[in-house]
Amino acid sequence: MLPSIGFPEMLVIVLLAIIFVGPKDLPQLMRTIGQWMARIKSMGNEFKSAFEDMDVDNEVAAIRREIEEMKSLGTLDPELDNEMRALNEDIRKGTDMSSPHTPKPNDDTSPPEGDKS
Repeated sequence: MLPSIGFPEMLVIVLLAIIFVGPKDLPQLMRTIGQWMARIKSMGNEFKSAFEDMDVDNEVAAIRREIEEMKSLGTLDPELDNEMRALNEDIRKGTDMSSPHTPKPNDDTSPPEGDKS
């Protein structure tokens, strides 16, 4: 864990910087420290984004593997596939409401010709 720097510690650091660097060179020193801190921060962000990219690549690869597994599970035997398609077509024809079908007269239910009651 990083140590926390409070107000008393910052005051001691500023006083030491004024004593050892001098008030004349202190602004340049602070500017240099700021530039270094910005570089360190940008390097840390690059490092972090590289790990995030690697994580995203791993997730994409895992999703691709899952998709390929699902594709391989979805293949049917061609004979079974043809039967399923024929059954699907029969069901669609039987339940089509856009053009109602008139039932064909069934020869077994019609009265015999000689019998007119």
